[in-house]
Amino acid sequence: MGFVLALVSSAAFGLIPLFSLPLLRSGLSADCVLFYRFLFAALSLGIILVLRRERLAAPLHELGKLALFSILYALAALLMIWGLLYLPGGATATLQFLYPLMVMLIMTIFFHEKFSIITASSVLLAILGVALLGSGGGDGGGSLDPVGVGLLLASALCNALYISGLHVARIHSISGLSITFWVLLFGTGVSLINALVSGTFEIIGTWEQLALSLLLAVITAVISNLTLILAIQRIGSTLASILGVGEPLTAVTVGILVFDEPATFAVFSGVAVICAAVILVMAGPQIQAWLRARKHG
Repeated sequence: MGFVLALVSSAAFGLIPLFSLPLLRSGLSADCVLFYRFLFAALSLGIILVLRRERLAAPLHELGKLALFSILYALAALLMIWGLLYLPGGATATLQFLYPLMVMLIMTIFFHEKFSIITASSVLLAILGVALLGSGGGDGGGSLDPVGVGLLLASALCNALYISGLHVARIHSISGLSITFWVLLFGTGVSLINALVSGTFEIIGTWEQLALSLLLAVITAVISNLTLILAIQRIGSTLASILGVGEPLTAVTVGILVFDEPATFAVFSGVAVICAAVILVMAGPQIQAWLRARKHG
């Protein structure tokens, strides 16, 4: 059951372009798309937490940390949505999926985690994957827009900084799901202020926009996070993370079938190599432990 939950979680994350692109094409700004995603997700997740009778109260200093982290989380999400204006949905999700590799590099450079041959191999694979995807993942099989690539790499970096920050902060007073609720709630405020300051805020004008916004929030923020936490409880964080490769695979499939995005060798090979790099990062500790056991066995 844990494997199924992990796959559902990654697939749900991968559906972000499916709901975001129609909203952007309907005239809703990226800032507003993000605001309504956070708003509806926070409300839905809050109801679930109350029904599950999970603890929401946390010390003020921890809530302050979560408020700061929510800025990075919101920026990562906003940059990804902006990226959809320049890149196909499949390429967008695949490039954003580089964040686990960036987390590993941040922990290695700033927190003195051991650099290994597995780390070096992951970095080289990621660079190769981005080069392959960039050479033929654009419209009509052409090269990707460098602006879009830059936005997505920045998005992945913000996500990596957010995850690394949470890891270092070690917030233990509330559950992972409650942490997600507070980040989404603070993210709602951050995205609202951003939309108001930029002059792009607008009220949802059609039932279609409302339906897409609700689906975007419930599926890609609530269901994805809930099933991920349930999967981790059953099969552990490493396996659940490895099965996260379903995210870019789902986005690529949706892009090809729904939005007529290019299905080229460069796209499939780039996605495969990037997924391999991330899997290597996730499974690195287990691989090293196995190699040590064989060496001493």
